[in-house]
Amino acid sequence: MSAAYILWTVPSAIGVFFAATLPLLVLRLPLVGVVLVVVLAQEIAPNGRFGMLTTFGNQLFLGSGKIPAVLPLALTAVLAAAAQWWPPKNVRLRSTGGALLGLAVALVVLAALSGLMHGQSVFSAVNQNARPFVLLVLGLVLGLSLRVLRDDLRRFAVLVGAALTALLMAAAVAIGLGEIADDRLSDYFVYYDSALPAIAVAAFLGTLGDRGWRWDWRHMVVAVAGPLLILFSFRRSVWLAAVAVGVVVLVLTWARWKPMLQQLTFAGLVVAVVVLAAPGLAADVGLRSVGSFGTGSAEDRPTDGAWVAGSTPSSRATPSGPATPSGPATPSSRATPSGPATPSSPATPSSRATPSGPSPTRSSPSPAQPVTPKPSTAAPRPSPTLPAKPDSAVLQAASTNGHISDLQVGWDHVRANLWTGVGPQSPQLPGLTAIASTRVYVHNELLQEWLRYGPLAPVLVFVFLSIAGLVAMGRLRDPSSDVVVRGAAVFCLIAPLCFMTAPFLSETSRWPVLMGIAAGIVGQAAGKARGEDARSTPSREQSPATDGAS
Repeated sequence: MSAAYILWTVPSAIGVFFAATLPLLVLRLPLVGVVLVVVLAQEIAPNGRFGMLTTFGNQLFLGSGKIPAVLPLALTAVLAAAAQWWPPKNVRLRSTGGALLGLAVALVVLAALSGLMHGQSVFSAVNQNARPFVLLVLGLVLGLSLRVLRDDLRRFAVLVGAALTALLMAAAVAIGLGEIADDRLSDYFVYYDSALPAIAVAAFLGTLGDRGWRWDWRHMVVAVAGPLLILFSFRRSVWLAAVAVGVVVLVLTWARWKPMLQQLTFAGLVVAVVVLAAPGLAADVGLRSVGSFGTGSAEDRPTDGAWVAGSTPSSRATPSGPATPSGPATPSSRATPSGPATPSSPATPSSRATPSGPSPTRSSPSPAQPVTPKPSTAAPRPSPTLPAKPDSAVLQAASTNGHISDLQVGWDHVRANLWTGVGPQSPQLPGLTAIASTRVYVHNELLQEWLRYGPLAPVLVFVFLSIAGLVAMGRLRDPSSDVVVRGAAVFCLIAPLCFMTAPFLSETSRWPVLMGIAAGIVGQAAGKARGEDARSTPSREQSPATDGAS
């Protein structure tokens, strides 16, 4: 089924390759196979600027079919995992894993019922609304199955480390070929999809204090690949979240401070050498960091839908339809007299179209729609040896301003629709930044869920993330946790922070699968730890005190 669907939705040579290899991979290694797919495949389509290296495998998320190919692959992996633990033994529905699974299923039901109540068909309600939460459930089942997937457990850390190393090598090739994400920001920032640096954070911080750490070439390569992927990703929300979670990891594992300090020193020195040796990279990183804490003026706010980061194809509307109830954006908001590029978010393909024409993913404007004036000449591409671009900080400030304004405007709309929301198919609301979105889109997971599905949805999401986060901190404190459990725990801590800057959980396919797998891994590890504690605790009849009293 998975192979046939991939062949249909990806009718190309790469589709034949995926169809021949991926179903066999997830049948042989259910958990590791799905993880490798979501690590290696990027969830952004080519847009005239991105090369094959930075968009490899995007067809698995954004193919021609209405269902991403990663969904039948994950379902195949779940069936393969179920075959290994069937019939189920010692299943406890009141465990941490059972609670997480119940919350995820409740989100699926709520999203589907909300769509049906607002006039959607069954397929539309499940596919458009509930599909990310279905992927969350499938990821949970895979993560909870880790204890019985012996082959996956042995190969997990090695294969994920190899995948991250391969991506770093691809980044080096992409930089050399000029296949960067946005030359207005830097000649080095490559990756668009924020899930990749979040995975790199989890892999790197998961190794800190790990009892299996060795000073061999494999461990040292992963210790360097993680920070460099985080650096070249240009995702500010992940940068900030990595710092916050890194402090938590250091506090929780302070008893192992000596090996952690050695690992951090080694990785920091290598990254510093790379940053200082690459011409202009240090200046670009500095401007990127400064812009993360600055805000732009009202004129700098992007109004062309450049904020739908990591969204599904349905959320990137074409210019032919009405963008907001107040009317289309004016040409002045999309072009400045001084150059072809306006301050807009670097996080979407729409903001990276070449000056010679519109982005290949957008349709031509309708006659009734004002056409954006094209600049007469393209801005020359500076050499990498030149200093960082002076307008980079302005672009970052505009991006920050848009995300912050969405929080205030989104909360105002929530207060106006406190008990019902506006429905899953409501058009984009006035004042929100992503005016090109075909339905309501807020740069905050909780606010978006509230507006789409009512107040129960953000409560379920908050409880799910809270339980996963608390269990994750317990696994980080446990010195017996291996690198797989520790990496999953770090992802459970970094993901909620990223969800506060964009609705990745409900707008992508990559994040919910990863979140479910990570939560399932820490959940099964917590259950295993409680089972071992229970077996090691003597019963009342066998305790020495009781025997002596007798």
